Amino acid sequence: MRHLLIYRLKQTLRDRSILFWTLAFPMILGTFFFMAFGDLAKHDEMATEIPIAMVVRHQSAQTETQKAFLNEMQKEKLIRLKVYPTEKIAKAKLADGKISGLFYLGQDLSLTVTKSNLNTSILKAVLDGYTKNVALLSDMAQAHPDKLPAAISAMSDLKPAVKAVAPNGKTTSSFLQYFFALIAYACLSGVFLGGNNSFETQANLSALGARRSISPTPKLALILVDFITITMVDFISVLLLTLYITKGFGMSLGDNLVGIVATVFMGCVIGVSIGIMLGASNHASMTLKTGFAVALTLVPSFFAGLMFQNMGIIVEKYCPIFNRINPAAVLADAFYCLGVYDNPARYARDMWTLAVMSVVCIAVAFSLLRRERYDSI
Repeated sequence: MRHLLIYRLKQTLRDRSILFWTLAFPMILGTFFFMAFGDLAKHDEMATEIPIAMVVRHQSAQTETQKAFLNEMQKEKLIRLKVYPTEKIAKAKLADGKISGLFYLGQDLSLTVTKSNLNTSILKAVLDGYTKNVALLSDMAQAHPDKLPAAISAMSDLKPAVKAVAPNGKTTSSFLQYFFALIAYACLSGVFLGGNNSFETQANLSALGARRSISPTPKLALILVDFITITMVDFISVLLLTLYITKGFGMSLGDNLVGIVATVFMGCVIGVSIGIMLGASNHASMTLKTGFAVALTLVPSFFAGLMFQNMGIIVEKYCPIFNRINPAAVLADAFYCLGVYDNPARYARDMWTLAVMSVVCIAVAFSLLRRERYDSI
């Protein structure tokens, strides 16, 4: 068994085209991701600055106070003030979604929005807080004028109550979705290894398969050796990619190292299993099987958010069952559970889903490969 493992490992490592898809290509893709938005993804906090504009209806002492308040909110990185020459242009930007709200400064501070979402809810909370504080200070000035300076000082020390954090209390960047999906894609790249292995196992497709078919070694032992070897190669490749992302790019994927390694391993198992099943299910040429393998890695990864950040959310909204059976989406969700959600139950569901899919694929592949018989080699 040891000799078979070493032999198969050497043979796999000699195939540079397969190693390109499983190791080099994900790293190249990750490098392009980092060049595109690496600095944004490295920040621990989500982008919380909500774009707004303000229109001064008439100058007064109140408008100066309102300006100072909005400028202070901008310093705290809660909002981002955009300046437009006219109110008409500001309204057009609001209608186009370029800004989330339009503040009107005058006797009273007011807010105009066109949508109902998280940003507008935050802006309404900011406005409500300002209005309540102004009313409180006005009442105090009339009832207890001697305590007014102390109250103003206390309110000045208050920090904004709104901060974007993950459900586990950790702040994170939404751009990490691309890297979670990238690792999921790298795991599924085991399809190339599995498909190539099945091709080399079939006697009617390759010379190596012909030699192995007449070997006295039991076919089940050969299949198990192949599975262990290519899974190990894929596992090491994805671990190298993970180190490249965390150490080379300086980005955090979470603190649960054991969980990350376990998820990577399960991802490699499902990738290799799908590849072996793909290779064993038909007698197509290696070129055609490689084309199928490309589709089986890129299409699930696309729906997991590899090319478009919110694709997983869109699929979850319109066809949630697809996210439950898409291995790339399940893997990306498992990484999110480790680094963002901190949801053990959801993570366990993802891992069980991957395990069940792997067992089914392995069982089908082993059944197909073991039943193959040849009249002549």
